[in-house]
Amino acid sequence: MEIDLFGSFQDDADKKGIVFYYSGALSQNVIATMGDILKQRLDNNDAKSAVTKKLFSSFIEMIQNALHYSPLVPDSSSEKIGAVAVGKVEDHFYIVCGNLVDKKYISRITSKIEAVNSMSRDEVKQAYRMQLKNDHHSDDDISKGAGLGLLTLARDSISPIEYSFKDVSGYENEYSELHLKTIF
Repeated sequence: MEIDLFGSFQDDADKKGIVFYYSGALSQNVIATMGDILKQRLDNNDAKSAVTKKLFSSFIEMIQNALHYSPLVPDSSSEKIGAVAVGKVEDHFYIVCGNLVDKKYISRITSKIEAVNSMSRDEVKQAYRMQLKNDHHSDDDISKGAGLGLLTLARDSISPIEYSFKDVSGYENEYSELHLKTIF
């Protein structure tokens, strides 16, 4: 990277209100460190405690999903990689998270996000409570959790979950990059 590009990156990040950014290998230790840094940055940005709690919960949910559901990247020492940014525009914080997904799961992911986005706030809260009580959680081989991830994002966010898929150079037939965005 040329030194001028770093300055441009820094200027652009400042203009977009980025308070935290990470891109690279993911592990539980990296996530714990990111969480500590994010808490400090939110404190420095005078985030209200209710917003901080929701934002932090969604941040952990998004980055944990990136760790758990990303495929191992070929030619990368068998690492899972992802990127996450937290920013503030006017009075609202946002999180954008990106990670690789196997292309065969795009329709499944899309339908799950669309289903959650179609729910009212009360329906999201009710579905969340029901899922907490569900002892069987998920009967499929793909989902590792209780199905609470997207419900957590929808419950905590002030707007629908935004998402997009982008082809990955060199892996167009295998992977896409999933981007999720929530606003608080």
